[in-house]
Amino acid sequence: MTSTYPFICKICGRESNETILDCDKDDFCICMNGHGCEIERRNANIFKEIYKRLIENGKDCFPRGLRTKEIENFSYIFPPYVRFANFEDRKLKLNYIKKEFLWYLKGDKFDVSITQYAKVWKDFINIDGSINSNYGQYIFGENNQFDKVVDCLSKDKDSRRAVIMILQPYHLLNLDMKEVPCTYCLSFRIRNNKLNMSVKMRSQDAWFGFGSDIPCFSFIHEMIYVVLKNKYNDLEYGDYFHSVDSFHVYERHFDMIKKISAGVSNYSFVSCPQISSLNEVVFLRKGDFSNIPFSFKFSEWLVN
Repeated sequence: MTSTYPFICKICGRESNETILDCDKDDFCICMNGHGCEIERRNANIFKEIYKRLIENGKDCFPRGLRTKEIENFSYIFPPYVRFANFEDRKLKLNYIKKEFLWYLKGDKFDVSITQYAKVWKDFINIDGSINSNYGQYIFGENNQFDKVVDCLSKDKDSRRAVIMILQPYHLLNLDMKEVPCTYCLSFRIRNNKLNMSVKMRSQDAWFGFGSDIPCFSFIHEMIYVVLKNKYNDLEYGDYFHSVDSFHVYERHFDMIKKISAGVSNYSFVSCPQISSLNEVVFLRKGDFSNIPFSFKFSEWLVN
């Protein structure tokens, strides 16, 4: 044995406490398949493919007179824990993503605190003070569709009714609405002993909305999975099926999308802990992060 501790991956530089290493007899180490830089390459290729499809196959469309590239009926399947489209030319505002998800967890349509982190939300406040696209109000709020999904799949493992509805008729019928939610629904199915999620959207901006929607929806998926795993001990975390009527990018972002799809914009992996247990899901929903238990690493990550 010739290397000294800590052992590191010779490709990405991650130490043994950051990944799982595969080392030969001379202590030449690289990340084991499915870990460290292997995951980073996989994630980068997934998001590069999405942007490449958009820039190469997107058709010109001019909503409100603004040029966009659009793919109709776009769909993609995200494997478990693939969440962050974080490139050199499209650096995610990770702190904002965390704040948006914390905002959802409150389930309060009158909570306008998100405007402190993204001023655009100020333009979306309705006359009554509510914000339609705070998805937390539909997931965790008055109707508590989160628990209804859990109950549905707990009673019938093969159910097709485990759906969280976001878009409501009144969003489209009331012409005074400041904005209309881009998401129709989130649906959940247990198939082949895996909890799969489908998200269906009417519209998604590949540059802004896409970057925060994917992780936030994926967190909801993981929460429901962790809860149901207490009912079905051998349940696995399944795929995320994403479908959008209009997947588009505005002209001002064309060049950045081209750079990412061409592979000249470096990808940076975002490390995000997994939700540990049913108790952590309960803790997240209470919304009091003043005293986070040591084992709740996702909760700690979320507020730091």
